[in-house]
Amino acid sequence: MAATDERATEASAARGEPLRPRAVVGFGNPGSEYAQTRHNVGAWCVRLLARQGRAEFERHGKVETATIDVDGRALHVLRPRAYVNESGPPIAAELRRLHVPPAELLALYDELDLPVGQLRLRLGGGHGGHNGMRSLIAALGGGEFARIRVGIDRPYDDGRPVREPERVADWVLARPSAAEREALDAAVERAADAVLTAVREGVEVAMNRFNPPERGAGRGG
Repeated sequence: MAATDERATEASAARGEPLRPRAVVGFGNPGSEYAQTRHNVGAWCVRLLARQGRAEFERHGKVETATIDVDGRALHVLRPRAYVNESGPPIAAELRRLHVPPAELLALYDELDLPVGQLRLRLGGGHGGHNGMRSLIAALGGGEFARIRVGIDRPYDDGRPVREPERVADWVLARPSAAEREALDAAVERAADAVLTAVREGVEVAMNRFNPPERGAGRGG
């Protein structure tokens, strides 16, 4: 990332200005067979943002980008066209092209350890087992950027959460039930509102406005 972009971000922080994202990325696998699966919730969010902003996606390498206006601020909306676990390098390359430092990125993705439709915003952290975030953090050299997790819950056996990798993979790559889809569609609307709030007023304002009480939180990352 260009040193001048990073210095500008650091200078804003030193002046006590709120952190406002300049780019948002939503994770999801490419292809019609994955488009409606739980793992593509992040992609649903960025598609909605582009539609609300009446912007078209343009392909740059393995990322499609649309730019929308949010009260006079340009927000770059990124949709990777690589598989989730390979998305990090293409996203990093597109941020470099756009001259956006990692600190001004906001990532949207699905979260197994939150109830269906619950949002959780935070600044920084780890990947929490999400392979797209694992790839992105490795490509950027750290996880100091904002993220919004959208709960998809996980499968259960007699009330016990399933953690076997193969069954979890089958779950995230399956379509949600009709009731779950209704909750996720509502969550996507709220996530888009949270993104716009973060751009207008800062990430911390969005966290205070859209996060549930702490006792409803899932794991970090």
